[in-house]
Formats: sequence, structure tokens, C-alpha cells
Amino acid sequence: MKKLCHISTTKKYIDWFEDDWNKVGQFLEKHNLDGVELGLTIDYPLENIAKEMVGGVHLSFFPMWLEFWNEDKELVSTLVGDDNEVEQYYGGIDKNVIVETYKKQHMRARELGAKYMVFHVCHIRPHDSFTWKFDYTNKQVIEAAINIINEAFEYEEGDPMLLFENLWWPGLTLLDKAECELLLEKVNYKDKGFVLDVSHLILTDTTIDSEQRAYEHIKQVVENLGEVREFIKVVHLNKTLPKYYMRQNQQFKLEKFEKETDKIKKHRLLMDHVNKLDPHQPFDHQIAKEILELIKPLYCVYETNPQTINELNYFMKLQNKALN
Repeated sequence: MKKLCHISTTKKYIDWFEDDWNKVGQFLEKHNLDGVELGLTIDYPLENIAKEMVGGVHLSFFPMWLEFWNEDKELVSTLVGDDNEVEQYYGGIDKNVIVETYKKQHMRARELGAKYMVFHVCHIRPHDSFTWKFDYTNKQVIEAAINIINEAFEYEEGDPMLLFENLWWPGLTLLDKAECELLLEKVNYKDKGFVLDVSHLILTDTTIDSEQRAYEHIKQVVENLGEVREFIKVVHLNKTLPKYYMRQNQQFKLEKFEKETDKIKKHRLLMDHVNKLDPHQPFDHQIAKEILELIKPLYCVYETNPQTINELNYFMKLQNKALN
């Protein structure tokens, strides 16, 4: 099993490492890591990147896309806004912009020699992230995602694996073996499988309040997958214990979100809610080792959300300590 660290080519990380991949290499060596899973922005020059450090590439995620893909213009207008706002969110006003975005990202991952790509199979409206009530099903999201994937990703020999990541919202949750099999059967791309994100799986049971209970839940889910568990190639290792946040008044948070008219402040309220659910904290408990022994992935990714380079270093130390 190789150990990777998630970083991206966003300004935060570029500034931390001074856009110097030698410094990224020194960081990896310091923490005994084998490489990075890279959140690759569409305009970052590939020639800057030390290709030998790239294990995987995390593809873009549009949290809310199903209405746009189904060309429900009235609902898109209600949820996103006018054509300018739609273009800002998706990169265009025609649904095929999603396919074109993923085609470009696939090509860039191929050029980097990445071993795998991460694709989120999920759809969520902001309002529903507070209420946990949905009028779209896992299967509807998965089937629409399959259509996008089959249009966007054309396999060539030696291409990266295409791995589908679980979330706790409608789409791929890993709780239903048949839904996992649907992706494996209907996606045409030859080399495919799954990423198990530990926090995302924990969030499918919001009563979890300890690492031991998190492990027991993950163990049950993985065992219920039967032979499908062999397709889990990557684990995103991080932690959340959602019971404490879910005890708070979620109706109050929803009302505050809906009353806010300033779009920037509204987005900030939404992101604060999501980040409280899924804070990307390091899994700093020794049971993390048992999770990896249970799943036996090819790659373990330390996927955390540090606010400073010092915190990133600290999170890597905590994660290593838990596994060693």
C-alpha cells in the first residue's frame, strides 16, 4: 500500500510550497509519503509538476448538476440563477460543458501519468443538505452520472483507473451493493473501481460519536459489499464524529441560510455547514490501522483540510502516528 497526501494546485498550496515541486518532494520525504493525490485546476501548467510524485488526480465536483444535465431550465434558474450565474457555476450554459470539462481533465491526468482519477457520484441541493430530505434517489443520480461518464471518459491502454468516490448525499453511498454493481456494469471505462472516503461513510450514520463506532460501521458496510469490496482501490483517510454537530438545531441553521440575501454570505453559511459535517480532520486514533487492514487498498490518501503549512505538517505527523 502506498501512502499519499492530498494537495491541490489552488493558490493556498502553491503559496505554501512557493510553486516549487522540489519543496513538495522534500515535504513527502520528511513524512515518509510516496506521492500526492492532486486536485488539479484546469489552468495549472503540467510542465511545472514533478510527474513521478503524482499518484492520483481528483477530478472536479459539481455538487448540484442533475437539473442542469436534465435540462430543467426553470429549476436551474431557481437554484443557480440567470445565464451568467449558470455559466459561472458550470463553465457554460449547455449541459455538454460538463462532459467537455471531464474530457479535458481526463486528458491532463493521462499526460501526468496518474495511476487513478477520482470522480464524485453525488448530487445535492443546498437546502437539502440541511434537511436531509431529497426528491431524487441514489439510483437517479447514479444513472445520470453513468451517462456523463460514458460520454466523457474513453479508455486507452495504460490510462489511469477511474474510481468512484462515496458521499453521504444521494448517489454512491456504498450502503447498497446493487448500486455499486450498477456503476461497475454500466460504465464502459475498462479500468474502474471505488474510493472509500472514511468521513463520507461515517456520515451515513449521524449518530456516530466515537472512533470505535466509526470502525464498526465501516466494517459492517464493507462486509455487506461482498466481492464488490475488492474494487475499493483507494481510501481517503480522515475523520468526523457527526453526532455532536447533528445535536445542534439544524432547522435554525436552515432558516438562517434561507433568510440570507447576500450570495457571498449565503455561500459562506453553506460551506460552514458542510465543513462542520465533513471537517477533513486527521484520523488520529490507532483504529485507523484496522480500517486499512480491513479494506487493503492500493493507496491510502491523507485527505485533510489544513489552514496553514504548519497545520499540514502536524496533520501528516498525526496520521503517521495513528498508522504506525
